[in-house]
Amino acid sequence: MGRKRRKIIRRPPRRIPRVYYCPLCNQQSVTVVNVTAYSAEVSCGSCGTTHVVPWYRSSMPVDAYSTWYDVVTGRRKAEEVEAEVERLRQLYEGVPEEVIEAVAEAGEAEGSSEAAEASRVPEEGEAPSESFELSPQEEAGGEEDEAGR
Repeated sequence: MGRKRRKIIRRPPRRIPRVYYCPLCNQQSVTVVNVTAYSAEVSCGSCGTTHVVPWYRSSMPVDAYSTWYDVVTGRRKAEEVEAEVERLRQLYEGVPEEVIEAVAEAGEAEGSSEAAEASRVPEEGEAPSESFELSPQEEAGGEEDEAGR
């Protein structure tokens, strides 16, 4: 006779909040609004403190909040954050708005499936997804070290 099986209890993962605490007024009223391709505006609904922070393609609202928090508490200067936003704006300046939106939508839709597809090993008989070219030395039969052995 064996033991009775124990029931496995699974806890759901904790979600990242969308509303954060303001260090100035101690209210839970800070939100990320007006997200563009290169910047996001973070503002407190109670005290009205607002800053524009850099927004990267892989950013999440908590990243924008942490940058805003650093600016509000004095850990980072507002001027250097504004300079970073300006640098990103200049990068996106020559790119048409439709392309930026299409890339952002594709990144949101695919999520981590790009990384999973890139790390997938082809099955037996299946051609690899990327083509690799051999150098002339490798085609001739391998690489030789510096001594020519």
